[in-house]
This record gives sequence, structure tokens and C-alpha cells, in this order.
Amino acid sequence: MKMSREIMKITTSFEVRSVGEGEDKKVHLQGYALTFDSLSEDLGYFREIIRKGALDNCKMDNVVLNINHDMDKPLARNNKVDGIGSLVLDVDEKGLFFDAVPTDTSYSRDLISNMEAGIIDKCSFAFMLDYSDIESQTWDWDDGKRGYDLRTINKIKEIFDVSIVTNPAYESTSCTSYKRAKENHENLREKRKEKLRLELELI
Repeated sequence: MKMSREIMKITTSFEVRSVGEGEDKKVHLQGYALTFDSLSEDLGYFREIIRKGALDNCKMDNVVLNINHDMDKPLARNNKVDGIGSLVLDVDEKGLFFDAVPTDTSYSRDLISNMEAGIIDKCSFAFMLDYSDIESQTWDWDDGKRGYDLRTINKIKEIFDVSIVTNPAYESTSCTSYKRAKENHENLREKRKEKLRLELELI
């Protein structure tokens, strides 16, 4: 199965900090790109949760911090570990924490102003699963009581970018993944019904 990128959005808390003095003073953007065991926003069809341990073998060696997943508006990159444009990622008990020193650009300054004003409060990250690994995700289909289907992500193969976003829209690839899994579930259920019907006819 062809692997495709997906995007997950979360509402999180950011902190804009100034570190140092004078010419050495730098602005840091800090927050969580993702949190473990937290239910995602309502995605229309379903909701998601990322289990602790999902990043244990995740590739994160070239992650870019962007605005709205726009590669033309980079803020920092984690292959630069110090100074302006640096991005440090740390997996802890809560999730994936980032600490970035953004580049000094007009769009970066506008972003910081909006963050400090509380206008922007969401984060999003682009990732990929290994869909050939059946343990990478599980689906818990709603029986009518919960009100939504639940996708549990157990293993993330790679994270490409982390973004601070104004109005995150859920990328269509995740909805496609949901619809494909839902169709497979419905087909399997119909096959089981047909098998049961045939078995009853033989009694």
C-alpha cells in the first residue's frame, strides 16, 4: 500500500520566551507538537488518539517548523541545533515538545505578535504511518453509544514538519484512510453475516 502523509491538528499552549540580553537576546517558541493519550478534535467522521510509545522508532531527523505547513515560510529546522533557525525536539512523558529559535523574518514577527495576543493557539504536524504494519493503527468502531469512531495510532513511521497554524483543516489523506478502513470493516461485517446465514441454512 502506498504510504501518504497525514496531518493531525491539536489545540495546545504555546510560550513565547525571550532568552539572553542585548545582542544575544533571542526569542524562543515552545510548546507541544503532539500529546500522548489525548483525544483529538472532532474530525467529522472520527476522532484520534496517539498512544505513548508511538514515537519510539519514529524518524525525525529532518523536521521543519513552518507556518500553516507552508514550506515557503520556514521558521526553524531540527538539523540546526543552535542559534537562529534551530529547532530542538524532545519526546517526554507528555508528548513531543519543541523549542525553536525562529528566523528573523516579517512573517515570523507577525506570527509571534499573533501568538502573544492569543489569536493563534493551534499546532499541527505532518506524519506518515507504515500502513503495511497492522499494528501501526487500530480502529474502534462506534456501536451507537460513543457517537464517533476512534482511531488509535500506535506507531508513527516519520514526522516531516511541525506547524503553528491559524485555522487547521484536516488533510484529506486522513479522511481517505478513515473511509478505506470503514469500507473494509463494513465489507468484513457483511461477509460474516453471509457466512452465518449460510451456516444456519445448513442446520
